[in-house]
Amino acid sequence: MHVFRRLFSSTPNQRSIAESLSPSSLPMPTRVVFPHSSALERHVLRGSEAANTLRPAVIVLQEWWGINDTILGHAQRIANNTGAIAVVPDLYNGTITADKEEAAHLMGNLDWNKALTDLELLVARLQRPVDADPALFKDRKVASLGFCMGGALSLAITARMAQINKPLHACVSFYGTPSPKLIDISQIPATTPVQAHFGEHDDHKGFADIATANKLADTWNLTVQKLGGAHAHGFHSLESNVYVHQGVGHAFMNEDGSVRHEVGGEVDKTWEKVFKFLIGHLKTV
Repeated sequence: MHVFRRLFSSTPNQRSIAESLSPSSLPMPTRVVFPHSSALERHVLRGSEAANTLRPAVIVLQEWWGINDTILGHAQRIANNTGAIAVVPDLYNGTITADKEEAAHLMGNLDWNKALTDLELLVARLQRPVDADPALFKDRKVASLGFCMGGALSLAITARMAQINKPLHACVSFYGTPSPKLIDISQIPATTPVQAHFGEHDDHKGFADIATANKLADTWNLTVQKLGGAHAHGFHSLESNVYVHQGVGHAFMNEDGSVRHEVGGEVDKTWEKVFKFLIGHLKTV
């Protein structure tokens, strides 16, 4: 356990800064989801004025439907089971759909370069809030996690933050990879612990199918080999993994029975893997 020297006296304002996050302070439309009070006592991810730390945050990135109940449910589950603040940026500026054709249209019309720039600004503001005196608080630890379109963006923003020497502390991607024309994600294991999850029966070719998953695993393994076999945090075998989940297809993490084909408790096992990973890399003590 790291022990930090107390740099200031405890005040309600400092405690509020360490523990809170206001959507109005962020540079894009965003939902902010806090852990339920009962969850706060169970987990190590918390802010503290005594340790001059800010409560860690996980950016949760939407599927092509928009910010619907499913993505907000995922965000609440992540917050409750890690103690982190879940931050859900609205890439569609309020538009939500349940129609597959409209969702494809929305995703197709998304300006991915602008989205990546907006996310970069969001990460910067999360890492260093405007109301957190740099003489008192260290930068907040931030992770990204996304599903489908959001899974691709999770990898993309992780690669972008590494490029500007402001790497994220962890990255999780579910069934989605960005176009190489947008950004190179091959070097992520050199800077950021990462998990990528795919379904064995996913048929989204070039985006989330098993061939894409295997290619990504090979790419990251090559990156690690070129680094001498050592991950940025010293234990690559645990921290740069591509998982192919047996017996499931695309969007297997969703509760919607029309797309969820769970086999052998795979979803619950996967959530536990993700929670352990996030807590391990975002903990402040």
